[in-house]
Formats: sequence, structure tokens, C-alpha cells
Amino acid sequence: MQLTLGDTKPDEVTQNIITPVLKNSTFVKSESQISNEPTVLNVSDLVERIRDAIDTPLLTNICVQGEIIGYRPHSSGHMYFSLSESEDDDDKATIPCVMWKYAAKTVMFPVMDGALVRATGYVDFYPPYGKMQFVIKKLESIFFGRTGLYLQKEEWKKQLTAEGVIPRSEGVRRLLPIFPSCLGVVTSRTSSVLQDILNIVTRRYPLPILLAHTTVQGKDAHIQITAAIRSLQGKADVIIVARGGGSFEDLIEFNHPDVVRTIATSTIPIISAIGHETDTTLADYAADFRAPTPSAAAEMSVPDQSTLLYQLEEMRKTIQNMIIGRFVAERNTLADLTERIEPSKFLRMLDQMHQQIADFAEWITSAFFRRISSEREQCRTLGKMIIKSTRTRIATAQLKLLAQKESILNKYPYKPLELGYAIIWKKRVMVRSTKNISTGDRLALQFLDGKAIAIVESITYDRDSQSPDV
Repeated sequence: MQLTLGDTKPDEVTQNIITPVLKNSTFVKSESQISNEPTVLNVSDLVERIRDAIDTPLLTNICVQGEIIGYRPHSSGHMYFSLSESEDDDDKATIPCVMWKYAAKTVMFPVMDGALVRATGYVDFYPPYGKMQFVIKKLESIFFGRTGLYLQKEEWKKQLTAEGVIPRSEGVRRLLPIFPSCLGVVTSRTSSVLQDILNIVTRRYPLPILLAHTTVQGKDAHIQITAAIRSLQGKADVIIVARGGGSFEDLIEFNHPDVVRTIATSTIPIISAIGHETDTTLADYAADFRAPTPSAAAEMSVPDQSTLLYQLEEMRKTIQNMIIGRFVAERNTLADLTERIEPSKFLRMLDQMHQQIADFAEWITSAFFRRISSEREQCRTLGKMIIKSTRTRIATAQLKLLAQKESILNKYPYKPLELGYAIIWKKRVMVRSTKNISTGDRLALQFLDGKAIAIVESITYDRDSQSPDV
């Protein structure tokens, strides 16, 4: 580690260390108090003596250069780590460090193990842990130039991306007004960029321009840029944040988180026109639109009056042609109406209309009677067909009914009785053959008009049949 003390001489340093200690009544003893026995102190007295001993200019407001090891960021925002020698040596010196939240907010580069830094602060003794520590009030990266700035930009990019500030999504992109009434420009009043914007806007679409002057490079330029953007809120319809081309170092202020957040939270559409087309800053990601050059941003912010005049002329011609065409059409219609309502022609037209109405009435009457006559004839024909069909169906039904009656009568068991036959019953069983009766059997005879009882005296069999006794 390197210790920077400024221009203090060695003798002065020694005196500064010794003088406060000699003047402290706790340490100064009279000769009468000097003895071989040590003074008994409690822990608090010892801690107080240590703090008094290190409270010297030699250990306050000092700058130490070293390598960060054991980096531990705390959720409260405090940072804890140690500073060590950057040389690869087992006996290298190390000192614990702490950077409180209010000071940690000012760090503008990624803090990580292995980073070489220059820390400014003072040495303190922390009683709860009983250790010395270096309290850092300011921390700077010793990577100067492009490398250090590049690391710083990458850290800012990660931080803003995690916050959701960049990149700007299409859903929250503000649209540029078609016809702005006032243009705001954030740039230096002495830059050529401003003249380019003024020339292009004056040529394309003259309108009031509000300049928010700011430095566009150098230390703390981001503060002025942020203030300039905020000063135009509510005063302009669109804002151009512009800067001419430059090195990566010249454009670094447009990567600062404060500038990016201000652009992202603007209520007015912002066009980013920083550097050349190949230059990209974090402000470009937060802006609503990015232009490759400031001149292109001026062209994006306002319409071209020559194009507007040409479009207006074309629209005027189109409307004029439409009006003329409509006028001619209406004039022709009026002339036709005038001709129609001329008295002599009008009366002839009425006579023609009367004749047409009479002819039409006669045609309707004739057609009506013809239709009635035709319908009447059709009704007569249809009636005859219905009567004939009905009679045919009735005759067919009668024949079917007689056939069904005959069939039913033929199946009636007493039908043969009408011909003089009789039905013979024996003990309520119909006798169908002489084989089923015997001499002396009592039989019941069923006639058409009554019944009779008979007793079998003899039985004669046909020659084809035999007696059951045979």
C-alpha cells in the first residue's frame, strides 16, 4: 500500500504525532506517580487511549492505494473489504476497510475483488470487534483512461438494466408530435451542433427553439445535462439531447445513471443524438428515438415544409377537381329538371302519364279477369278429378269390405247349419267321427234354430273305415 501525506515534512509529522499524546492528561504523569507498578485500566479506558493515540493528522485524511480483497457488500448499502498490497507476496500488508452507505453512493465504478483503487479516509478503532479499520470517504479506481471508463460504463449498464430503466420497451415509447409548436435542445451554446440544428429546423419547419445550455463533457457535466433536460419539461413538445462526435472519454457523461434516469422519466419525447452513428451511449437506450447524428435528429423532430406544401397543393387540386365535378353533375341535373318542368312539356308528360295509367289499369283489369277465369276452370277440373277419385276409392273400399265380410262369415262355425246340417256334442265335446261314439251314448244335436237330444241305437261305418271293436 502507498500512503500519501501531501507536503508534510518528516519532522512535522513526528511532532504532530507526539504533541497530542504529551498534552493528554491521561498519559502525562508526574514524577510522584512514576512507579514500577503498571496502571490498571478497564477495557473502555484502553479503547479510549487507542482512539486518542490514532486521532492524529498522520492517520486522518490520508489516501491509500491498494488491491481490494474480501469484498462484502451489505444489504444496508455499506461496503466491507480489505486493502492489500498488489504484489504477490505472502507477507504483504492488509488493512480492513469500511465504506458507509452515504459514501458508497458516490462510487462510480464496479467494486470487486482484485480491483486496484485509491481510497481516501481515516484510521479508526472499532471497539466491538477490537480491531483497527480504515474508514473510506472517497474511493477511486486507478484505472485511468478508456479501460476504467469502460468498466464504469458496464457497471452503470448492469445497474440501470436491473432497475428496468433501459432498454426502453416499445410499449412505453413516446411518439413524436406531427406538428410540434416548440423544440427544446440540450447542448452547448457554442457548439457547431446547435448551428446545424438551427439551420435544418429553419429550413424545414421554422418554429420557436428553446436552448437549455450545458457543458457536454468533463467532470460533473452530467449534473448540468440532467438539469437542462428537467428545465425543458412542460415547455417544449420534443427535446433533442445532442453532442458532436468525440472520443469514448468525451461521451462518458452521457452514460451517467442520473442522465439516463432523467431521460427515461421525461414527460416529453426525447431524441438522442450523441456523437456519430457508431457511438452508442446508455442515454440512447433510454431515449424514445435515437438519431445517428444531430442533423438527423433535427430532421426527425420537425416535418419538411416543402413536402407539406407539396402535399397541401395536391390535396387542394384533388378537392378542387371534386368540387368542379360535383358542380358539373349538379348543373346537368338542374338543367334536366328545368327542361322537365317546362309548361308545354310538363303537360305532355302529364298526358302521357295519364295514358300510361289508363293502359295500366286496363291491363290489370283484363289480367285480373283472365286469371279469375283460368282459376275457375282449374277449380272445375280439379273438382271433377276429386269426385271421380272419391267414387273410385269408395267402390274399392266396398269391394274390400264385402270380401272381408265373406271371409269372416265363412269362418263362422254355425254357417253350415243354414244348409240343414247339425253339430253333434257328446259331453260338451264336438263329435267329428263315428269312432268317437258308441251305441247307447246320449248325444246333443245343435241345429240352426235349436237343440235336440238323441240316443245312439246303432252305428254304421263306411267301408273305408272300420269299427273300433274290430
